[in-house]
Amino acid sequence: MKTIKLFSLAILCVATMTSCTSREGKIQSLVNEHFSQTLEEPTSLKIESVSQPDSAFGLRYFTPKEKGIIFKSVKDATECLMERTNYMMDPNMNDAYAMTIADMEMQVSANLYGNLLGESPKGAFSGWKVRTSYTAKSKYGCYYKAQRWFFIDKDCKSVIKYFDLPIVGSQSSKKVTSNSKKQKGSTNQK
Repeated sequence: MKTIKLFSLAILCVATMTSCTSREGKIQSLVNEHFSQTLEEPTSLKIESVSQPDSAFGLRYFTPKEKGIIFKSVKDATECLMERTNYMMDPNMNDAYAMTIADMEMQVSANLYGNLLGESPKGAFSGWKVRTSYTAKSKYGCYYKAQRWFFIDKDCKSVIKYFDLPIVGSQSSKKVTSNSKKQKGSTNQK
């Protein structure tokens, strides 16, 4: 009798581990496919990290910690843009990095702020949330770093929603122009 119970427990453990590995494999494939279809320069993609799948409870519900991450990213991007444009008094339309960050920040603002301001009740389990940090080349010709948040269905078959958060840091003080001529007050970066 003990042998049957132990054998049953072993089978249950193997089945659970296999389903988790299978889910993570499906998510990884879905993430790679989605990036290849949505990036301006998919061949430039370098995925730096992929989070463990986390339960999602609707498309509008974010934990306080997640809201903090999103707001900090937008705050950092805004500070970077203000620094690079002299508080919008001297914008350089050839500054590829500033244009890339501005595009990403506008998309985040348009798509998320309505969901982040105020309380969104936690809904029923709707699928999975996965965060992926990556580097890619923008349509302006510069490399940028970002974190893409995916909302994936319960069966890991499709991306329901996604958004990118810019990650600014060491690049914020360097000027990146989209042409090879030096601009006044800026330098080119590879």
